[in-house]
Amino acid sequence: MGKLRGVGVLKLLGKDMVWKGIKGRWEMFKTRTGFTVEVGNRVKFWKDKWCGDSSLRESFPELYSIASSKDAWVSDLWEDGGWSPRFTGQLHDWELEEVQAFLGRLSAHPLSVEIDDAIVWLPTKDGAFFVKSFYSSLADRRVEPFPHNIVWNSWVLLRISFFAWEATWAKILTLDQLKKRGWRIPNRCYLCKEEEETSDHILIHCLKAHLLWQLIFALFGIQWVLSCSVREVLLSWHESFVGKKRKKAWKAALLYFVDWVGSR
Repeated sequence: MGKLRGVGVLKLLGKDMVWKGIKGRWEMFKTRTGFTVEVGNRVKFWKDKWCGDSSLRESFPELYSIASSKDAWVSDLWEDGGWSPRFTGQLHDWELEEVQAFLGRLSAHPLSVEIDDAIVWLPTKDGAFFVKSFYSSLADRRVEPFPHNIVWNSWVLLRISFFAWEATWAKILTLDQLKKRGWRIPNRCYLCKEEEETSDHILIHCLKAHLLWQLIFALFGIQWVLSCSVREVLLSWHESFVGKKRKKAWKAALLYFVDWVGSR
């Protein structure tokens, strides 16, 4: 009966619609799964989350960029009772600390040759999956506040609003983002040449950017203490500080400033 009922649902909704719904939630499901690795012949060494809270590709992007086989299985890099990761390039002195952390994580996860690999459900203690558990994990999610009234501003160019949207989610192509994508480049802010370049640093905390912020505040005749992140600055940017007559200029000034600094 259960099988027939399932077939009826597929016929009613259409197979394409059902699979589209499943695929649309796959990433949400995947983030809550992990692997217990024993033999290691079913788990990707670099790409799957089996050795810690994140994949090795995410945790060690510079080493991943020079890995000789980025699609290797875990078992491919286990030889004679020990790990033997292979790299195409020579490791530099400044990478030794990352290599030590990399090998330290691997050493805590030896392989077995007797038990098969398995996918585990992280929200439960025993790794077993229950629909109720998945539902609860979705219900517990907290939606991060987004300054939509500031970002989607009809008084500024749409291009500038999109840039502010990316900055809010820390997705603009700063050097730290490029390094996460595997680029092997030194990370220094191009404005101050002192700190690493992140979206929050270059738009808020950089000494050069800070001077420009003070200029804006002086033009509007207010005093302001900047928040720690771009998101928090946008969320706290209220027109009540400057009055109704200047509220349009106040909102637009923020977005144009963020875009101008980010495009230097």
